[in-house]
Amino acid sequence: QLPNPLMFRLVNQKNGNAVYAGIREFSAEEGEIALGPDMLPDSLPETQPRVTVHAKQLPKGIYVRLRPLEAGYDPDNWKSLLERQLRESYTTLTKDTVLAVRGVKGEHFKFLVDKFLPEGDGICVVDTDLEVDIEALNEEQARETLRQIMAKAQPGTANGSSRGGELDIWKPVAGQVLPGEYVDYELPSWDRTRPLTITLSEMSSPDAVDLLISPKSTRQRAKPRDSEHVFGSFTPAEDGTNSITIQPTNVELENAEMLLISVYGHPLTASLDGTAPLSFRLSAKAALEGVSQGMPVDLANGVTRSSDEEQCKNCLQWVPKRTMVLHQNFCLRNNTVCPKCKHVFKKGSPEWHAHWHCEYDDAFGDSPASKAKHDNIRHSECQCPACDFTAPSLVELALHRTSVCPGKLILCQFCHLEVPQEGDPLNPSAETILSGLTAHELADGARTTDCHLCSKIVRMRDMTAHMKHHELDKVSRPKPDICRNANC
Repeated sequence: QLPNPLMFRLVNQKNGNAVYAGIREFSAEEGEIALGPDMLPDSLPETQPRVTVHAKQLPKGIYVRLRPLEAGYDPDNWKSLLERQLRESYTTLTKDTVLAVRGVKGEHFKFLVDKFLPEGDGICVVDTDLEVDIEALNEEQARETLRQIMAKAQPGTANGSSRGGELDIWKPVAGQVLPGEYVDYELPSWDRTRPLTITLSEMSSPDAVDLLISPKSTRQRAKPRDSEHVFGSFTPAEDGTNSITIQPTNVELENAEMLLISVYGHPLTASLDGTAPLSFRLSAKAALEGVSQGMPVDLANGVTRSSDEEQCKNCLQWVPKRTMVLHQNFCLRNNTVCPKCKHVFKKGSPEWHAHWHCEYDDAFGDSPASKAKHDNIRHSECQCPACDFTAPSLVELALHRTSVCPGKLILCQFCHLEVPQEGDPLNPSAETILSGLTAHELADGARTTDCHLCSKIVRMRDMTAHMKHHELDKVSRPKPDICRNANC
């Protein structure tokens, strides 16, 4: 009977280099062996010499020491990352070879395989508990890695963007952001039974600072960005403020751990000095019931006007009748009103000459920079960086990247890693729709494990249903007889 798993020793006859390997799949033609790209540098140089293959069973490893080949490696979860990489791509590890690990954000980490237990030139990594130590290659690399990690944690400087951090609904925060950069905040707790309003105010350039929000849950992991956010406000500030109100019944808040809030300095509407930071004040508070985004409470509707007041037909202000003639003479000579939005401008002012209305929607503004920003966000095609989808606008691209995009990051419930959800956004499979799992979870959940109650081998994605069967069996059992002894 053949051993499981099958392992082989590949030897380059020209220089004697050897590497251990397992079998990925039985799909090659009869008499042919295909080698993966990870093994080519170790066994085959460009001249492609003759390689001999020997069947060689290796002991199961219990310990391995890895040394990073570059400084600065600092992922969030080494354990889950290595578990996934070894499970998907490796049957064996060979001493003094390079282990390539792919990060969840497209990074590539390379490690030198330095030491094994049990000692030898190779180990098997299938069906074994492997202890892993990651040690720097030398002291200089260790110091450089520490320096890079500390640099990421440095607070913002006077001429740079603020550091961000945790936001409290009881205490607004002041900050600044450079054009083209983001300042990220986290709101861990709020009253989830009431609407929540996030407000930007006291902005040095109201048209240049945007507000982006994404709930952090197992289905949303990425920080808000201009092309990837759930809630966003790119409109010019009204009365010096820019706000987003989120209702407690919004489906995006389901199972949300916290709210990720980003303040974005838009480069198209920044000042002439593109390096000057843009100041702002950010606050979060419970909103009034029934107040929706962009619709402040109108208190003027209930005001009773005096019979001595009259409305100017030019600027729409209410003035006393006795001064109407003087007011109109001044108003008609100096002011002009936009027939669409009814905003009043001084005749000949730069604001009036720069005032614009979009021909495709209801947007308007008072500067060429705000017009360029609006066209860039609302009326410019954008290509998704993770798939072939082309969106008609940046807003549509953000909706795509936070919903059906195969590159959207999720927290897999089986491998516990932040990974792309995968799948075909235009033709989702019936299994993903019926199960509620993503394409990645559907594939990763096909791995099996033992039920701790009945020792049956069950697929991980079916374990919840399997445990419910045990609960039903428990309900259907007859109740045990009660002992008649009164002292029992």
